[in-house]
Amino acid sequence: MKKFTYSLLAVVLGSALVSGSALAADLSVGKTLENTGQQIDNSLQKADAYLDDSAITAKVKEKLLKHKGINSHDISVKTEKGVVHLSGFVKNKHQAAKIIKIVHGIKGIKSVKSTIEIKK
Repeated sequence: MKKFTYSLLAVVLGSALVSGSALAADLSVGKTLENTGQQIDNSLQKADAYLDDSAITAKVKEKLLKHKGINSHDISVKTEKGVVHLSGFVKNKHQAAKIIKIVHGIKGIKSVKSTIEIKK
């Protein structure tokens, strides 16, 4: 009977150790999945921001193309985190002001930074 009791005790302790290892492995896998999920969320947010910036840039270029008297080919547009950066050349200060006014009117833009210069 003593031998049976020791065997049973060994089986119970062995099961407890295996269960504890399995639980630790489950927790580790769960933490890894959580970290991976967070990395995917962060990547998706960056992709969304990039797509939003690309969409804003496209809208700005489209609006500038529609306005007569503005040579939009001489204007460079770049958007980062909702901030539109304009550069290039125009004929006069009125065109520069008009471009900035057009861009400010586009939804989703946080601010406009311009280094547009007057062609001489």
